[in-house]
Amino acid sequence: NVRKGIPGKKFVRVVDLARCANERACIEGCQKKHNLLPPVEWIKVKKMQDVELESPYWLPQMCYHCDNPPCTKVCPVDATFKRSDGLVAIDAERCIGCKFCMAACPYSARTFNFGRPEQTAYFEKHKDDPDKCHSSNPAIVGTVSKCDGCPDEMAKGILPACVKKCPNGAIFYGDENEDVVSNGEEVFQLTALLTERAGYRQFDTLGTKPRVYYLPPKNRKYPKPV
Repeated sequence: NVRKGIPGKKFVRVVDLARCANERACIEGCQKKHNLLPPVEWIKVKKMQDVELESPYWLPQMCYHCDNPPCTKVCPVDATFKRSDGLVAIDAERCIGCKFCMAACPYSARTFNFGRPEQTAYFEKHKDDPDKCHSSNPAIVGTVSKCDGCPDEMAKGILPACVKKCPNGAIFYGDENEDVVSNGEEVFQLTALLTERAGYRQFDTLGTKPRVYYLPPKNRKYPKPV
């Protein structure tokens, strides 16, 4: 049941901005796993530069699965909701496509399925593939979709495709209750990592309480100088 969280879990993600090189492997892995075709992307990688004299860096941005999500409060049919394991999910069967949640999200994390023929055909062709994520159904025309946090994978102890596919190990995923996150190669204590690297959340002053943390791009290597 998409509405039930995985018992005892509280999923959290950490992105190390010093490691992101805009390889887009996280995006490609996510799209393949969820049967998504361009231009729809549940992860967006943006080039950032905080001040004029500072080096630029890349910022991967996805749904933040907020603990105080404004999107769930505006849905008139309870199609989007907060799970006990920290994930914010969408019940595509209930969604009426009003886009209120899209307007409420300050992070622009959601997309709308306008029914592009190539997307619908692609989903129908691959919907039963065993290596796909079946926790959400982005191919229902006229509904909203977004990063679902890959609960099917996490229930099996498998890291999401965005984590596994990143060649630089920039994305960490884990369980706040266990105080541990991993990128598949390295394992860190969550609280120690955030404390030592001055972890922060985007637009934290909005009070949304995102479940995605960023590590500042200290000693960054990317983008490489021209």
